[in-house]
Amino acid sequence: MDRLILSLTVVSFAVYSYSNAFFFLAPYLSLKGFSAASAGLLVGAFYAAGTAIRPAGSWLTERLGMRRCMMASSVLCFACALAMFFNQTSFSWFMGVRIVMGAAYSVFLVALTTYQALVIEESKRGLGFVLISLGCLVPMFTVVPLTDYLIRSGLERFYMLLPVMAAALSFFLAFKLKPAACLKSFSGAEGMEWGTYKDLFRETPAGKIIFSCFFFSLCDASIVFKGIVIMEKTLVPSWFIFSLSVGALLIRTLGRHIFNRYRRTVFAGPSFLLMGLCLMGLSFASTPAGLVFWGVFYGLGMGFGYPAHLAFTGDLAPPGLRAKASALVHFSLDLSWFVLPVYMGFGCTLLGTIAAFRVFAALCIVTAVITTIMWLPGRGGGRLF
Repeated sequence: MDRLILSLTVVSFAVYSYSNAFFFLAPYLSLKGFSAASAGLLVGAFYAAGTAIRPAGSWLTERLGMRRCMMASSVLCFACALAMFFNQTSFSWFMGVRIVMGAAYSVFLVALTTYQALVIEESKRGLGFVLISLGCLVPMFTVVPLTDYLIRSGLERFYMLLPVMAAALSFFLAFKLKPAACLKSFSGAEGMEWGTYKDLFRETPAGKIIFSCFFFSLCDASIVFKGIVIMEKTLVPSWFIFSLSVGALLIRTLGRHIFNRYRRTVFAGPSFLLMGLCLMGLSFASTPAGLVFWGVFYGLGMGFGYPAHLAFTGDLAPPGLRAKASALVHFSLDLSWFVLPVYMGFGCTLLGTIAAFRVFAALCIVTAVITTIMWLPGRGGGRLF
């Protein structure tokens, strides 16, 4: 494996470990005496701040430089995690820390994705984004089960050390990265002129990027919906979650070279469509075997869908616009995480859980078909090869 791609894979693992460590923050807060409403606000504050800061993240990346921006963001993430470790009593203090850490984490991702888009050679970009996205997946097998174990075992104090260690590792790895201008594969000059958002919408299919990223992420955000649906069927959600992780891991390892042979936009729609069809199939599943079957195929779609959408930053934007393209992609991906919980609350109340989920799955299928047609070669998807 290319040494640069390996380094970026490990960086991705470190920074996603930071965010994944907070997947079990709500149960932890309940142990500390916080109400369900307070816990929900504290969990949501991280994502709200991260989404709001995305556009500004490109400006900071351009001004500080990608590597220095990652280092500065990881220092803030470390300070916030350390603050949470030592002080967990005041709601207002907790809220402020969560907002700052969400913003810092978000800026780190914008800088990291921009760095990937600029330093990975065109001939290796598809394979690179697939392998780097493995770093995003590994914390689901490692950090998430560990946080679950620590909280259930009464070792919650050690749980709060995980984001501290992840932030420290993120800083160290970002520090070890070479400045982009020092790399032969860097697609621009040191004195690069960064474009504006007006340039981005004029020179790239920005509207299509927003549509594709938002609806793909809306389908991916269904993880907050699936658990309710599966439990209503008196089945165990872990069967589906584990099997989708296996499917995603398989496609990103065994099928990684396919991703490098074709234009990444070609994969965006079909992978998304497969996910939507699996959600519809999941709504009819009644056995553990059914959960595993639909979970594996959902993971296959997700395994290509996520890196395909991240690769838009390098495939569809010139070097001077890649920081803003990165911010636009992440902003569109994040926005859906606010929309789906709202629909879920109203939809389940009006239609019932299963019916509301099927309506949602149908929406995913329709928008996936539109996305597939939208990115066909000659319609903004560029060439096939």
